[in-house]
Amino acid sequence: MSSCQWGWAVAAVVAAVLATGLGTVLAGPFAGLFVITAIAAFFPLAARESPRSFARACLVVGTGLLAWAVIGTIVGMFLFIPAGLLLIVATFADRDNRPGARFALTVPLVAAVVAAAVVTLFVRGTQDPDNEPPPTFHATLDPGGRYDDRDFELRKTRLRDYGATSAAVGVWPVGRLELVVGMPRVFAQGQSRDALKEQILRVPGVVEVRLCTFHTCD
Repeated sequence: MSSCQWGWAVAAVVAAVLATGLGTVLAGPFAGLFVITAIAAFFPLAARESPRSFARACLVVGTGLLAWAVIGTIVGMFLFIPAGLLLIVATFADRDNRPGARFALTVPLVAAVVAAAVVTLFVRGTQDPDNEPPPTFHATLDPGGRYDDRDFELRKTRLRDYGATSAAVGVWPVGRLELVVGMPRVFAQGQSRDALKEQILRVPGVVEVRLCTFHTCD
């Protein structure tokens, strides 16, 4: 195995670790998914003593990361796209140590089919209005704000007094920092969607608030 091939694989691990760090900070509720995904990026390194297995592992894990990035885009898994691409580069970086043509074609094809099947099943399962999750409020946050201070956490926690079922800060596919607030299908007496929105607007750092269903945002 060439040092170039090994270097690309190590770079992929670094990218995965950075993605995990960013994802853990910005999408706390899904921190476990980020950690588990990053661990997968380490697997090819364990095959260093077997160059052929190493190249195949790079292709399998790299392709898997790209497929997972598509499936888990909504929870921030797209952050692992660089790691996946770097592992694929590592797969073919050494001309004398590349997977065979059949293996190199089969792995991406299988990953694409699996990703398409999962996304299709997920979309079909939510087309029935009765199966759709309740709407959520997506509050855009000022990128320069501090979202670990006491005032922000206190205001966020108090949203539950107005009907919020959850409140978490996350980064979404377009790179926007948002406070995502869940709500019940039916509000309790004395609570309402408008009142909850008004309280979200009072949270420090909130720039605007959008109401989002599973399909669209206003």
